[in-house]
Amino acid sequence: MRNKITAVVFFGAMLLAGCELPTALTQTQTTQVDAETLEVQSAQIPEETQEQKEETKETIIQKVTVTAVGDCTLGATQTHGYAGSFHDYYDRYGEDYFFEGVRELFETDDFTLINLECVLSNSTDRVEKKWNLKGKPQYAGIMTASSVEGCSLGNNHTFDYGQSGLDETREMLNQAGIIFGFNEHVATYETESGIVIGIVSASQLSADEVHANYIRDGIKKLREEGADLVIASCHWGIEGDHYPNDYQQKLAHQIIDWGADVLIGTHPHVLQGVELYKGKVICYSLGNFCFGGNRNPNDKDTAVFRQTYTFVDGVLQSDISADMIPYSISSTTARNDFQPTMAQGERKQSILGKLNEYSLPYSEIGFDSNGKLMIREGEE
Repeated sequence: MRNKITAVVFFGAMLLAGCELPTALTQTQTTQVDAETLEVQSAQIPEETQEQKEETKETIIQKVTVTAVGDCTLGATQTHGYAGSFHDYYDRYGEDYFFEGVRELFETDDFTLINLECVLSNSTDRVEKKWNLKGKPQYAGIMTASSVEGCSLGNNHTFDYGQSGLDETREMLNQAGIIFGFNEHVATYETESGIVIGIVSASQLSADEVHANYIRDGIKKLREEGADLVIASCHWGIEGDHYPNDYQQKLAHQIIDWGADVLIGTHPHVLQGVELYKGKVICYSLGNFCFGGNRNPNDKDTAVFRQTYTFVDGVLQSDISADMIPYSISSTTARNDFQPTMAQGERKQSILGKLNEYSLPYSEIGFDSNGKLMIREGEE
């Protein structure tokens, strides 16, 4: 305290005498005062709490759109002649022809999944059965040319040409960069936004525990490999039946309980209904799509399933944004020309009406006139 008083008297005397303060001393004094002032001001500003820091942290939102279609036989049966067959159309119109009517949907999503119900092989090791489905190895280009990123191989035609046919098919898919699920083989695909999508696929026609466990164990493996979104694909049900059987429904619920985020069903060759179970969509059957295995099926109705998933800071949100887009497997009603075409007008509304009818007995959801998934009135 004494030193401070002495300094004040000294400076005051110099000022009264008309003397200027030394420059260095003036700057030093000013600096000391500024530092003291800043110290006081700083003490008055509370430190940012951890909660405030978390509130100001940037939220990362990622959206991922997945498109799925049903049975695609990119080839023909051993009973077909050449004229008017899938092979004939390929030779005449090339690989871009088949998915021309759906290419925009495939290209504008993040991941497209088809059920590849044939082998892509030159193998002659045909297994004796009524219908064997086979396309040429180069037909893998049909998928890559139209932005198909993944396919399910878990179906009843995977071994139509023995192990050699399957091995060549897998080789062609690997070369094309198309991931696939088949029994214990699972695969992942990373989107441009960094979301990892996993697929698992197995035939459930035998309704045995072994094949069901392929799905269960595959989901677990995919999660361990870092999959953010898991798609399960099941080949099941009764051909020509528009309603799932009890086994399908029971297993579907188990698969969601095991951790799948969506379930895509195939095999009946016709559309079946859609169910929402614990906030996850189950498509029991998407029917045929680009199907070279039948020159002129009676039921040409099909649909494209499309869902957009939202992740906030890496966590999948519970909101549902999904659509069924009605299609015909052919651009003409007179025959199957293997070119799926979007349905319009009355045909579109007819397909949506059938999907609602097929879903009604066991599902709380339906589709509006635009194909948007909705909760039916009176349902919670």
